[in-house]
Amino acid sequence: MPSPAKVMGTVFWDGEGLILAEFLEHGQTITAARYVQTLHKLCRALRDKRPGRNIIILHDNARPHAAHLTLEAIAKMGWEVLPHPSYSPDVAPSDYHLFRFVRDQLHGQRYETTEAIQKAVRQCLRMTGKEFYRRGIFKLPERWEKCVQRSGDYVEK
Repeated sequence: MPSPAKVMGTVFWDGEGLILAEFLEHGQTITAARYVQTLHKLCRALRDKRPGRNIIILHDNARPHAAHLTLEAIAKMGWEVLPHPSYSPDVAPSDYHLFRFVRDQLHGQRYETTEAIQKAVRQCLRMTGKEFYRRGIFKLPERWEKCVQRSGDYVEK
């Protein structure tokens, strides 16, 4: 039986591990309003899992992330946004570290329902240790440097 359609998820993590994984219902898209709702969930999760921390968020320049509504919400939360160049998966830790790992772990698996896919992804993200997440974060300065050395060209071709 073929797997269901693709599943869209938003994942927030840091050098200590997974903070929040949220999935869209089939047919939905991420709008600024929807992303702000997710950021409020993230804020609650951070209060529970990482209390008293200054938050620096790194997300790409997708429209929902760069929208005025989103930037206002982030400012009200007192978070800082780490600048991210457009179209740069080489310097997005989720792209070069986290999603690649999940893809490799789930490769070849078949799932009968969307819920089964979501469960498998969450289990995969939770099974990794703190060192896995720490490595992904600490690769970021090295990858930035490579990107600068290559005048913005891709780090990995």
